[in-house]
Amino acid sequence: MPGVLLCEAVFQSGALLMADNLKRMESSASQAGLMPVLTRIKGARFKREVKPGDTIRIQVKVDESVGHAWFFKGKVTVNDKTALKVDFGCALVDSPLQESTI
Repeated sequence: MPGVLLCEAVFQSGALLMADNLKRMESSASQAGLMPVLTRIKGARFKREVKPGDTIRIQVKVDESVGHAWFFKGKVTVNDKTALKVDFGCALVDSPLQESTI
């Protein structure tokens, strides 16, 4: 599996974690119309290959959140061995899918 797809799987998992955390927060109503956007990739380290038939486990944890910026640590394992470690950041931005008037 290409490394870029492993990274994307981790980033998508981080977006789900962010959405879940926002649902639980009191201020989630103020987050309406915002969507997460990847803003930073730091220190992606590829340790081993992921081959067809392998089962991966994706772990993502929130390292820090400041306002609309969230920072994560992600890890992909195969057979309990690390395949990828990556730190990344996301920010909540206005969704371009909102209706606009012309």
